[in-house]
Amino acid sequence: MAEPTDADLLARFRAGDEAALDGLFARYEGPVFRFLFGVLRDHHRAEDALQETFVQALRHADGVNPDMFRGWLFTVAHQQAVLLKRKEKRLPAQAAGDALLGLVDGAAGDPAGAADDARRVRELLDRLPAVQRAVVTARVFEGRSFREIAAAAGCPLNTALGRMDDGLRNLRKLWEAGYA
Repeated sequence: MAEPTDADLLARFRAGDEAALDGLFARYEGPVFRFLFGVLRDHHRAEDALQETFVQALRHADGVNPDMFRGWLFTVAHQQAVLLKRKEKRLPAQAAGDALLGLVDGAAGDPAGAADDARRVRELLDRLPAVQRAVVTARVFEGRSFREIAAAAGCPLNTALGRMDDGLRNLRKLWEAGYA
């Protein structure tokens, strides 16, 4: 039996088969990562851009022309690489323990303020739903891949990506609302 086309997988996903999106991600994870690594020349930055590419693919899968999926995905990947480069020019490099501070605006302060911000971010993490907190913690603090996170959580890859996206969005809202 022939392997399903991108259009077949997208049609199945749109019909409610979440596993079909996992098939697309599995098909394109390697090629898109290699493309991003070529653009960014850094393994970790390429992984970050890959994550954002797949989050965007998950968000906008319903609006993509199935016959153009591959080209659209690589266009999104390129856009994510460019956005990452721009963001890095605006924000200074941060210590690994303060990695989440780059996820919320205002991280570029004095060292004492940065320590307070790191404490506050860790407190805000406790306010996230458990499934979101688990994914954010595994990705940011443990450096685990989304495939590893999905396997450990027993969920599809796109669910792990969605939880990360939702968790970061909720974390930003909490930050901006001044909770802690």
